[in-house]
Amino acid sequence: MERLLTLIAALVAGCVALLLPGVSFYAGHQSQHSILRTEAEDNARAITRLVNDNPELWRVVVPRLEMLLGARASDRTPEIRTLFDEQGQQVARSADALAAPLMTQTYAVFDAGRPVGQVWVQRSLRPLLLQTGWFALLGALLGSAVFLALRVLPLRALRQSNARLTREATHDALTDLPNRALFNDRLEQAMLRAQRHKRTMALMFLDLDNFKDINDSLGHATGDLALRLVAQRLQACLDSAGPTPGRRAHDGSHTLARLGGDEFTVLLESAGTVEQISAVAEGLLDSVRQPLPLDGRTLHISSSLGIALFPRDDVDAGSLMRHADMAMYRAKELGRNSWQFFNDELNRGIQDRIALDQALRRALDQQEFLLHYQPKSDLASGRITGVEALLRWQRPGVGLVAPDKFIGALEENRLIVPVGAWVIETACAQLRAWDRAGMPPLSMAVNLSVRQFRDPELVDRVQRVLQATGLAPQRLELELTESLLMDDNRHSQAVLNRLSALGVRVAIDDFGTGYSSLAYLKRFKLDTLKLDRSFVRDLPADTENGAIAGAVVAMAHALKLQVVCEGVETQGQHDFLQRLGCDGLQGFWLARPMPAPELPEWWRRHSPQAQAEGLPPELQAAPDCSPA
Repeated sequence: MERLLTLIAALVAGCVALLLPGVSFYAGHQSQHSILRTEAEDNARAITRLVNDNPELWRVVVPRLEMLLGARASDRTPEIRTLFDEQGQQVARSADALAAPLMTQTYAVFDAGRPVGQVWVQRSLRPLLLQTGWFALLGALLGSAVFLALRVLPLRALRQSNARLTREATHDALTDLPNRALFNDRLEQAMLRAQRHKRTMALMFLDLDNFKDINDSLGHATGDLALRLVAQRLQACLDSAGPTPGRRAHDGSHTLARLGGDEFTVLLESAGTVEQISAVAEGLLDSVRQPLPLDGRTLHISSSLGIALFPRDDVDAGSLMRHADMAMYRAKELGRNSWQFFNDELNRGIQDRIALDQALRRALDQQEFLLHYQPKSDLASGRITGVEALLRWQRPGVGLVAPDKFIGALEENRLIVPVGAWVIETACAQLRAWDRAGMPPLSMAVNLSVRQFRDPELVDRVQRVLQATGLAPQRLELELTESLLMDDNRHSQAVLNRLSALGVRVAIDDFGTGYSSLAYLKRFKLDTLKLDRSFVRDLPADTENGAIAGAVVAMAHALKLQVVCEGVETQGQHDFLQRLGCDGLQGFWLARPMPAPELPEWWRRHSPQAQAEGLPPELQAAPDCSPA
């Protein structure tokens, strides 16, 4: 592009530089030619009259001829006018010689119609050439100006545009930091230099903690402004002293980049010792956690940071990035607002997590999940009132896997939404199968995870399942945690209102372990509180837990809520809770979770109503709606 632009500019400038003197010379030459012709004609006519008057003597009256040749109009440009006879001999001349080159115009002299001589009129071209030279200089100046206008200025604009496009392609638009592409290039180059000079290089991966809450609550414009300020703080921490003296990036170049979202990376060449790297990491975290004044409010943001070292942890750029990312997530798992170095144990843990993720995806496709059901009873009568559906995984080659081994992974990889949908559908279908087999109308409790509760399709999906199975909505109870409700009050209230409109019951699971205000109990549409097992475990010996349990029961009943106690394992706990007035219980004292086919037989042996009425023959088949 630059070469083409230069060629076009040079051609146009050359044409301008040549055209001006060329036009000037042509116009001057044509003007001089016309003047010479007129003067030659006038002189020839005057001499012709003289010849006609003196046909025999005109050659000898030289003074008279010279006078005629010297007659001039107003134009005083130096000229030579010469008269030649018919043999070409000079007869008379008006002046001395002029400087070459000369321009000549001739005209014939006649005697009675017969040519007897010629008049030559000559002028020097030197003045015209001098004038043309000045025009050539002017043309050169104009040509240069044209070249500047057509090449230099557009080329400068082109280069500025290319530079701007290059910067946009290599820098983050929000923070003006290097983006992923530029950072990867710098990482590759830095690894080559570190390998050449046999020195340690540190790669840091920094992620802001719970930054999504800022975007959701304050809006993305505020979130973008916060990201810009955080980027400025991180850059200032690397460029100069951190929040405390002595915390500087170690000698050598460094790069801060934003990969996207709230993820930043830091590259430290010549990183120094582990202690120096740790000081830089702590300085970066300190710079983020300082109060952030923003739009009239003060935000408190923390971050988690992972560190991988070259060449200790890996010699491949992609692997080094993954290792730093793993270390960062390990920092989050340990409570956030901290930093962690990558190590082999962490790598093994991540590889196990990747394998688990793949196995869970296969489990969903291959229908390896199944449900166990744990009964709940009425404390006053002992009547079995319902069951809770609990997810299990029949992993090939391993056996039955407890939910605490894989529920967290399902939540992280978002498989919890389709798996949770399968749980609701299967549990409701199983309850209807028991109904058709003659079991009493039990309720079915299903746990909801954070991602399930935030799924915009949740209420519609529940409604479709109820319609497909024909299950009465009040027999389905969805269990939520306190913290889940308080993450987004407005969303929680909207979802609970819709569930209540369907007739579905809602219970708060693990009540008493959350961090929220009790005010939500009257604000949200709830039906049941499930007292956490931590308050039941040491009853009746632990008087403080007993007082808490009694207070929860009294408060719940005042709010017209039922109380179910979890984790009841002894007769003493059962009797104590019964005296407190709890409505229901669930725990190993009553029954452990069991597969669907075992529940009818268990119900026949343990339920007072079954013992009174006898087990219907249909239940001998023990219907099971779990996948084959």
